Amino acid sequence: MPMQHFKITLKNDRIKSYRIMALIILLLNMAIFIFLLFFDAFRYVASSAILLVGIYIFMRLYFIKKTKQGNYLDEVIFFVLAGCWMGLQNYWIFVILIGMGILYHLALQHLKIVFSSEKVVKTNFPKKEFEWNMFSNVVLKDNILTLDFKNNKLWQAEIEKSQDINEIQFNSFAQSQIAN
Repeated sequence: MPMQHFKITLKNDRIKSYRIMALIILLLNMAIFIFLLFFDAFRYVASSAILLVGIYIFMRLYFIKKTKQGNYLDEVIFFVLAGCWMGLQNYWIFVILIGMGILYHLALQHLKIVFSSEKVVKTNFPKKEFEWNMFSNVVLKDNILTLDFKNNKLWQAEIEKSQDINEIQFNSFAQSQIAN
């Protein structure tokens, strides 16, 4: 009998709010760069920063239109902004924006869980593995995945609707793994 496994992608409802926060951070940085244009010492670097961010945004809009993706900013905008602050020799904001870019990249990912006969693995960062004996129950019903741990933790999440997972087959597989 071939080894059975299920790969389930959970829905990330917070993506829209993360993108709004990224847009606010972008607009705040642009406002600061525009403000710095009024000072002779920062005029050249601030105008270069505005030009660089503008070029990136127009390139992003071009690729979005070309590939017909959703209209949003990706994590690269944080690295572009960080580079602009490096040019202004403000290293604290540079480090903060690099960290925000990494966190933004991680936050936009959909959580993936792989259920195999050996273990359950959350594949996203940080990767985490669970043995089947850690669960008292695992159920998929009406696109809601429920993981009931033996230590009284309960974890529920909605799965992506685009997945074609047979709930009866998954639930019987999970119950047989828990029983073993």
